[in-house]
Amino acid sequence: KNFAGAGTVGSTEACLLALLAHKFRWRKWYAARHGLSETEVIGVIPNIVIPTHYQACWEKAFRYFDVQPKFMYAEFDKFRINPEDMKDLVD
Repeated sequence: KNFAGAGTVGSTEACLLALLAHKFRWRKWYAARHGLSETEVIGVIPNIVIPTHYQACWEKAFRYFDVQPKFMYAEFDKFRINPEDMKDLVD
């Protein structure tokens, strides 16, 4: 009942494959939403909201997969993320 939660970072390969799969799904969604071809969407750089206590492999993911990080900074007086705190980070 009073459990605060837990976080995990996963393996490097799992993180990289997950982001790459997400990027491909995002491209299809973005193209359909904006009426673009698959070729036109390739030049658009997506972003991802991520906390600042991420696994080191995400630095590679941001650099090599052309994804812009938007950092959510931890607050020491909370054990949860409030969606209102993320509102300005989400496009």
